[in-house]
Amino acid sequence: MMAEIIPFRALRYDPQLVPDLAKVVTPPYDVISPDAQERYYARHSYNVIRLILARDAPPGSARGTRYEAASRTYAAWRRDGVLRRDAAPTLYLYDQEFPWEDGRRLRRRGLLAMLRLHDYADGVVFPHERTFSRHKDDRLQLMRACPANLEAILGFTPGPNPAVGTILDRYMETDPAIRLVDEDGIGHRIWLLQAPAEVAAIQAALRDRPVVIADGHHRYETALNFRDERQTRDPAPPEVARRRLDSFVLMNLVLADDPGLVILPTHRVIRGRPACLGEPLRATLRRHFAITAFPLDAADPLPWLRRALDDLGRRKGIACGLYAGGPEVLVLELVDESIPQILRAEGRAPEYARLDVAVLHRLVIEGILEIPAAQQSDDAIQYTRDEAEALRAVRSGEAPLAFFLNSPRVDQVPAVAMAGERMPQKSTFFFPKVLSGLVISPLDPGELAS
Repeated sequence: MMAEIIPFRALRYDPQLVPDLAKVVTPPYDVISPDAQERYYARHSYNVIRLILARDAPPGSARGTRYEAASRTYAAWRRDGVLRRDAAPTLYLYDQEFPWEDGRRLRRRGLLAMLRLHDYADGVVFPHERTFSRHKDDRLQLMRACPANLEAILGFTPGPNPAVGTILDRYMETDPAIRLVDEDGIGHRIWLLQAPAEVAAIQAALRDRPVVIADGHHRYETALNFRDERQTRDPAPPEVARRRLDSFVLMNLVLADDPGLVILPTHRVIRGRPACLGEPLRATLRRHFAITAFPLDAADPLPWLRRALDDLGRRKGIACGLYAGGPEVLVLELVDESIPQILRAEGRAPEYARLDVAVLHRLVIEGILEIPAAQQSDDAIQYTRDEAEALRAVRSGEAPLAFFLNSPRVDQVPAVAMAGERMPQKSTFFFPKVLSGLVISPLDPGELAS
């Protein structure tokens, strides 16, 4: 089997009705807080928040569920021309420019295309992270209400690929069809690739390459469920079923050697009262880790921690930070090499056994703190990218412990995925996110790929 991408006719905002796209786009639904949801609602009456994360109806309201509200809005925007469909099948070249460390700016470019759906067992599309079933249930209800890929998944495929790069370079020398700067200062540009010869060349260059899901596992698995559900309800001969648009999913596909393909760390704040705290916890940790204590600096509480973790990450050490209250933060460097061996003995691949986050979850969170994997949802563990927020939760007494992590290296993600493993949930945060509202792929019943 092989990876297959196809161009599609996107729904896009009509510039006559929405001249400023920055007012109607948002980040993906799963990083939008309740406060941000309200802010996007107030920003513009056509903001895509009304589709991807509609409001719940007030108790006793006759307006129905938020999925029904999204369905009504989606139908009205298509009927009234707020969303207009491109006339020709297109691959959408998507360039994002964003601030990075030391004042630098990086760029990440990908192709927004429809990727043929494959079950993971087919060995074409590879997940790297575990998912929560409740999020998939939510997205499936939304897909039933609004038959469309409202948001794109982020995926990557092995690079370099000179044939693709040459075509994309040529387009980027021209004016884009879409240009905007979002609220975080990230620039977004889109070009429309419609020439049949160029589309065919890109398809051929990307064929037979595996695809690793970077961001959007819930949406990918929801698309699989939606495909199966719809085709069970409306069966078609195999040759027709393969051409149906619901056999594909919207993906922003990036080459793995793109310098803008970067990952941010996601930290863990332990809620409730775990099995081991205080000096007993520290004594237990000493059996497995070399522990270095750093004082908390009032101006910037975690500079030493960041530097120490960064240094250990460059040396490919297995490490994390720990704050348990008080005037210091700890750096834990694994010295007990039996732990990766234990993971291997449990059937884990060597690529998985050397992950910081895998050792943290197996040895510390599950083993020492006794929080089973099945209970590691947001109720037991808060997952955050904000170091200050994690620190504040412990200092205020809201939580007893916070663990700080390096981000996995980009090369570790496909290595783990293609070894048949999945990282613990919330192990990666690919940055920046793909904006929602730039392009939508409708999945009208019975529609076939061009």
